[in-house]
Amino acid sequence: MNINLEIIKNKNTELVKVENIKKTNKERNHYVDLLKGIAIISVILIHTVFHSGNSYVPRWFSNFTVLFEVPMFFFLAGWSFSYTKNNKSYIKSLILTQLRYMLFMIIIFIAINITNYLNFSNNQVGLGTLSKWFFHEYSSTAPFTSVSWSLWFFKVYFIVSIIGAMLLKLLNRKASKVLTIFCYIAVFVVTFIYPSLGKLNWGVELSYIFFYLFFYMLGYLTKDRKFNLAEIIIAFTSLVAILILINKLSSINILEIEDNKFPPNFVFLIWSSFGVVIVLYLKRFFNNCKENILSKIGQNSIYVYFAQGIGASALFFIAPHITMDWYYKAIIMFAINLVLTAIITIILRLIIEPIIKICKDFLNKKIYS
Repeated sequence: MNINLEIIKNKNTELVKVENIKKTNKERNHYVDLLKGIAIISVILIHTVFHSGNSYVPRWFSNFTVLFEVPMFFFLAGWSFSYTKNNKSYIKSLILTQLRYMLFMIIIFIAINITNYLNFSNNQVGLGTLSKWFFHEYSSTAPFTSVSWSLWFFKVYFIVSIIGAMLLKLLNRKASKVLTIFCYIAVFVVTFIYPSLGKLNWGVELSYIFFYLFFYMLGYLTKDRKFNLAEIIIAFTSLVAILILINKLSSINILEIEDNKFPPNFVFLIWSSFGVVIVLYLKRFFNNCKENILSKIGQNSIYVYFAQGIGASALFFIAPHITMDWYYKAIIMFAINLVLTAIITIILRLIIEPIIKICKDFLNKKIYS
C-alpha cells in the first residue's frame, strides 16, 4: 500500500512539473525577448563604432547609436521581474548569472595568458587578478580590450537588480510609483543641483543607482501599459521640449550623448526615454508575438554580451587594414563583429551551459527540497 502511494505521489509530482513547464513556456513574453535581442545587437553596433571605430566614425553618428541600449536592459529587467513567481527563483537566476559571469572570466583569464605566452610576453595575469574580477573589481583584459570596457554593466546590474527586487517586494504599487518619481528627481538633482551627491559610492556611484533603478522600476510599473498614437506624440513632444530647455538653460551639450552616459545624467535619461516610449507603443502590435530569431538572441543575451567584448576586441586588429569611406567601413566592421559574436556566443554557450545545468539542478534540489 505504501509503495502504491509512493508511486502515485511520484507520478503526481511529475505531472505538476510538466504542467509548470507548459505554463512557463506559455507565459513567456517573446516581445521582451525580442526587445532584448534588438538591444544586444545595438550594443554590438555601439562597441563597433565607439571602440575600434573611434578613429574613423564621426562623433555625431556614434552618439546616436546609444539611444537603445543599457537603459533598455534595465527597463526590460524590471518588466521581466513582474513575471517572477517567488523570491527563490529570482535569487537562483541572479546566482546563475553570476556563475556564468565567473566562468566567462575564467575563460578570458586563460585566453589572455595563452595569448601572452605565445607572444613571448611577461604580462601574465595572476589568480589574484582573477579573484578580483569575480568580485567585480575590473582591470585591463588586454589584448581583449573591449571585454574590460564592457564589464561595468554587470556590477551595476547586480546592485540595481537586488535593490529593485527587494523594494518591489516590500512596497505596494503606489509606493513603487513614488520611488520611481523619486529616482527621476534624484537624477535631476545630481545632474544640475548637487553633483557631488551622485559621486557617493555604494559599490558604484549613486548616480548610476538612481538612474538605472528608475528604468528598472519603470519597466515593472509599465508592464501592462500600451501607448496609443496620441500618447506617443505627446511623449515625444514633451521629451524634445525638455531637451531644448536643457540646451537653453544649462551648459550641457545635449548632442554629446555618450558624454552624458558616463556617469549617467538627466540628459541621458531623456534621450533613453525615447526608446521606452517606442517600446510601449509597439507593444500594441507585438506583445503577443511568437518566438523568432530576435527573441532567441534575446534569450541568450548574456552570452552575446560576453561574446561581443571579444569580437569588438578583434576589430582593433582588423580595422587598420581596411581603408575606405567611414560609412562603408563601419558597415563592414559591424558585419564582421556580428559574425564573430555569433560564433563566439555558440562556443561560450557550449562550454558554460553544461556547467550551469549541473549548478541549476543542485540549486533546485537545495531550494525546492
